[in-house]
Formats: sequence, C-alpha cells, structure tokens
Amino acid sequence: MTASISEALYELCGFARVSCEAELVVALEVDAGYRASAVAVSPTLPLSSFNLRNSRIFEHAWASAPVSASELRLPSAVINALPALPTFVLFVPAGLDHAPYSGLLLLWTAPDAPPPLVRHVPLLAGSVASALGRRREAVRQAAIRDQFNDLLESVPAGIVVFDGDGHGAMVNERAARLLSTEPGRHEASDVAEPMRMLRERCDNRKELDALYEGHMANVHYSVTTHWMLGERTYEVDTHPVHGDGERGRIWLFSDVTAELRMAANLRKMAETDPLTGAANRRSLESEFARIMKTPGARDRAFSVLMVDVDHFKQINDTHGHSVGDEVLRKVAARCRTALREGDLFARFGGEEFVAVLAAPQEAELTAIAERLRRSIAGSAFRSGTLSIPLTVSVGIASGTGRDAPPASFLATLIEQADDALYAAKQSGRNRVVSYTRQRLAG
Repeated sequence: MTASISEALYELCGFARVSCEAELVVALEVDAGYRASAVAVSPTLPLSSFNLRNSRIFEHAWASAPVSASELRLPSAVINALPALPTFVLFVPAGLDHAPYSGLLLLWTAPDAPPPLVRHVPLLAGSVASALGRRREAVRQAAIRDQFNDLLESVPAGIVVFDGDGHGAMVNERAARLLSTEPGRHEASDVAEPMRMLRERCDNRKELDALYEGHMANVHYSVTTHWMLGERTYEVDTHPVHGDGERGRIWLFSDVTAELRMAANLRKMAETDPLTGAANRRSLESEFARIMKTPGARDRAFSVLMVDVDHFKQINDTHGHSVGDEVLRKVAARCRTALREGDLFARFGGEEFVAVLAAPQEAELTAIAERLRRSIAGSAFRSGTLSIPLTVSVGIASGTGRDAPPASFLATLIEQADDALYAAKQSGRNRVVSYTRQRLAG
C-alpha cells in the first residue's frame, strides 16, 4: 500500500517536472517544527532530511508564480542535489493535520523564466495533499501492524486473530507451531481447518465439541476451557474482537501443563501424609463431605474402621523412630491392599489409621476387617536381620447420615469406632470389635 502511494507521488512529481521544465521537483512532508522529509523526488535521487525554518519559503504568499531563488535560503541538501545553482523556486502548499507545512517544491536552474504552464501547477495541490495524507496514514497503519505483530510475538501464548470480515487471520509464532503452519497472515479457512484438526486430536474432544456447538448460534460468545493433548494441556480462551465486524475473534492458546502439574503436586502434598503416602485426616473429611453431597448418599450406610498398631510405642522405644516409620509405611501399604477399590483410607494420627466404607453388608464388613487384620499379623516386619511381629486392633462403627450433617456424622462414626478400638485393645489386642452400646457397656 505504501509503495503504491509513493509511486503515485513520484508520478505527480515527474508530471510537474516535465510539464514545467523544472530541474528538480520534491514532494515534502514538513511538520510543525519545519522538519522536512522528501517522500518523492523527480528525478529520483537520494535526499536527506533537512529543516526549513530559516528558508523563508513560508514567508511567501505563494500563488502560481515562481520567485527568484535569491529571495530564499534553501538548505544545502536541496542545493547540492542540483547540477547548478537554482534560479527560480515555486512552492505549492499541501498541508496536513500533523504536517502543516507540507507541499510540492519545484526548482529551476535555467536563467530564463519558467514556461507559462507553471501557473497551473497549484492545481496539483489537492492531489499532492491527498497522496501525502494517504501515505502518512499507510505509514501509521504499517507501524500499528508492526507493533501488533511485536505484541503478538511477545505474549507467551499462541494467538490467532480472525478478521471481522471473516476472510483473513493472523497467526503468531507459538500458534503456528501448534497448528503446524507458518506465522503471519492467512486466509481464514487455512487457519480454521488446522484448528479443527487440533481439536480433533484432543483427549477431551467430545466435551469440547459439545461446549463449542452450544455457542455456535451466538457470534459474541466467550469461552475459556482446557484442550488436553496427550501429556500437554492448553488453556484456550476465545472471545470476540469488538469493533472489528461480526466475525472478529481472538483465540489464545496458553500451555498450562507445568502450572497444572504444580497445582496437582501442591494439592497432593496438602492432602497426603508425607510418611506413609496415605491421605491425611483433612483430605478424608473433605472427600467424605463430597460423597455425602451426591444423590442418595444420606440414605446409604457407611462404616468406619479405626486401625491401631499394637505395641507401637514399644517398637519405637526399642528399635528407634526410623524403624517405627518403616513399620507405619508397611502397615499402611497392607491396609490399602486389604480394602476394596473406592474405600477411603487415611492416616488419622500417630499409629492410627482410618478407613471409610460405603454400604457394606455386615458379613462383608467383618470379612474386610478380618482380612485387614490378618494381612498385618500374617507376616512379621523385616528390615535386614531385624524381624518384628506386627498386629493391629480394629474398631468398627456403622450408620447412616440421614439426620446429621456430613462432618458430625463422620465424627460420630469415628468416635464410636474409636470406642470399639479401645475395647479391642482391652480384650487383648490383635482383634476386631464392632461398636454396640450393649457390648461396650458390658
């Protein structure tokens, strides 16, 4: 665009030079500080920028008649561009808002007065001003595009911008790599198809299809979601570009894999007992509260198993805390193996563990608890030459949460299971005891 406008200005300069037999014609863009830039020169030659503040050019009320060059103080850059000293000068004002002293400068070196046709040169003022204005706007738009492109590449995300007319699209380097295309401008269809194919490859494609199809009737929709591509996850934000036609839209692809992994690790650390790898008490309570919010959960039976390592203090005192830690890790692993898939299991504190089972039958519950107990008692703990017999005591409590909030319901079951655990300890350890008021009272 800028090149074609510059060519038009050059043609205007050439026409004026030939028709008026001038030696040099220059289209000048001159700002409010009188700084002048030659945007077109005929004949073509390099002309550096210069200042016209003291040139006296703007002291004349230019009409159609050239003036003697001796009345002016022309800059050396202009004089040096001529084969001889100038004899006559004509300036055709063609001011712009941001370059008010712009215009067309004609110079002669012949001693004779310019031909009569020169009186028509001021008629070119409108064309010169128009061409200079278009050129300035084209330069401004090019600068904006360059800034926009720099911005596109500086943002740590893949960016696709669809034009408002629906025909074109801009793709930055990160998005180009993701879409297996080239960065820069493309036909809209040449970008939409790779985006569709990328979505087809997503592990959560069906969810994405349903999400976007629900918005297709609304050109103004905004959506932020995750595109899961194997080991990598991208947060994809799309929203309309207002003021850019009905179809103007931007897509931002941010690789959030590292952030999600870090968040997952932090969440795991917050929810996990660091010694045994089992869930911690807070995690157990949170997960149970979530389960209790599911439909029908409050009418279902739940059971709690409290598990305590027998004589653990003696193990710690005799063999040291490092051995005690290994014992706890071994007990936790065996407990998890004995429980069903989906049962909740956590370290409750010290040498105590707790399991929450959903809707077990009484016979099944007893069998699970006995299986857990036997998994510990069935083989001694070994470390090098050390062999330590291990047993656990187990207390059981069951009930439904129909009449109690999840937190107090779980707390009640844990308290009852703990009472049953105490009874198991008092009865000789290495056994399973179920909570009943009659049994504990006796």
